Amino acid sequence: MRRALAGLALLASTGAQAIVGGSGVDSNTLLSPWAGVGSLSTGGGTYSGALVSDRYVLTAAHVVSGRAPGSIQFNVNVNGSVMQTFAAEAVFVYSGYAGTTPGADGVWHDDLALVRLAAPVQGGIPSYALSSAPLGEGDIITMVGYGAGGNGTGATTPANPNVKRVGQNVVDRLLADDDVANGANEVFMFDFDGPTGNGVWGAGSLGANREAGFAGGDSGAPVFVQRGDTWLLAGIGAFNGSTGGNNVEFGAVGGGTVVAAYQDWIQGQISAVPEGDTLALLLVGLACVGSAASGRRRISV
Repeated sequence: MRRALAGLALLASTGAQAIVGGSGVDSNTLLSPWAGVGSLSTGGGTYSGALVSDRYVLTAAHVVSGRAPGSIQFNVNVNGSVMQTFAAEAVFVYSGYAGTTPGADGVWHDDLALVRLAAPVQGGIPSYALSSAPLGEGDIITMVGYGAGGNGTGATTPANPNVKRVGQNVVDRLLADDDVANGANEVFMFDFDGPTGNGVWGAGSLGANREAGFAGGDSGAPVFVQRGDTWLLAGIGAFNGSTGGNNVEFGAVGGGTVVAAYQDWIQGQISAVPEGDTLALLLVGLACVGSAASGRRRISV
């Protein structure tokens, strides 16, 4: 496996590209199941993320780590080319994230972050529930991201934050927590099989007209699994690479973070009361105490 992973490259390093191959371009309407997937604009680049509440966007840590919240915008497309933009007010990077230097297993881990928006996203735009069940080998995943497109022979369509692409693949490998012995699986990987099934692992191909791979603008792209009629957010795109060829062509590999391994952290951040809101609640509480005390004084007189 290390030979297969030797050519891994950071998604963002290949420029503003996106899912290549796959089923095509999303309709960008409220009727689409992907209406809550948006692009993140920061540092002059286009990246991806998904709403997990009306104010929190889940994305990859390497997209927002070290960036001031004021330099980050979340954009949603729900009416063709009309884009709604929301400013960020806070960034929460998972504490275990140590950058994009590969570990002993050849990839980086803990590449996860939340962006809190300054105002809630409204207008019927959905947010996504997290999958509590970890991804398994053989699971079919649906990836949704922004940027350029292609057909398995490279990126052929320029990046565009108004264009959201959708593709599928099959989980081929899972890597366990690199900080805890016998820890939960926290990284998923797949290969991008072509018409002849020429992927690294050679199994689980969906066929050339359906299978897709990651590229630059898919940093932070949500990865979904379908359970009945419900789409659950099960992963976040973090990296791609190759064993010597182009990392956006057939034969490339990709992967990212398994959301289930971080569910407690994600839910804890979302449920925490922002500092400004805490102050407001405290002021309300003091006002109530003052009112009650004043009432007692009047009664005692």
